[in-house]
Amino acid sequence: MNSRRIAGCVLAVGLSTLWAGAADAQWILLARKVIGRVESMQQKPKPGVPTYDVASVLLDAPPATVYQTVLRMVTSHPENRITQRDDVSFNLEVSRGEFTVGLHVVALQDKVSQLIVASVVPPGQPSPTSYAVQHILQICAQMNVSCHRAESGQ
Repeated sequence: MNSRRIAGCVLAVGLSTLWAGAADAQWILLARKVIGRVESMQQKPKPGVPTYDVASVLLDAPPATVYQTVLRMVTSHPENRITQRDDVSFNLEVSRGEFTVGLHVVALQDKVSQLIVASVVPPGQPSPTSYAVQHILQICAQMNVSCHRAESGQ
């Protein structure tokens, strides 16, 4: 009876390991398909109400490298003012004029990161999302990482 129980446990562990490996392989294939694709989303404007804009990209680069590149680019422009900075969690808040943009680098793996840029647009003001997307593309270029805007419908 003990040998059957041991054999069952070994089989269960073996199957779960294979399943986990297959899940990792699917994740890698999916990630390779979306790495470098800059996605953006905007809330439809309503009179007198601030709107939210978000842009993000997966990068094939370590999170610390992405964060340091973002920090270098932000500080290289004197019109930018860092209002919040957390180097441990890779969070940055930057103001330029009346716009404030939050930047966050998320570690997905040791060498895969997600860069998220979010902002609140005051009522009646143009959206800085295209500005954020442009800067994401500039960050990619600085890091020699291939990035492109997502096509609608993808």
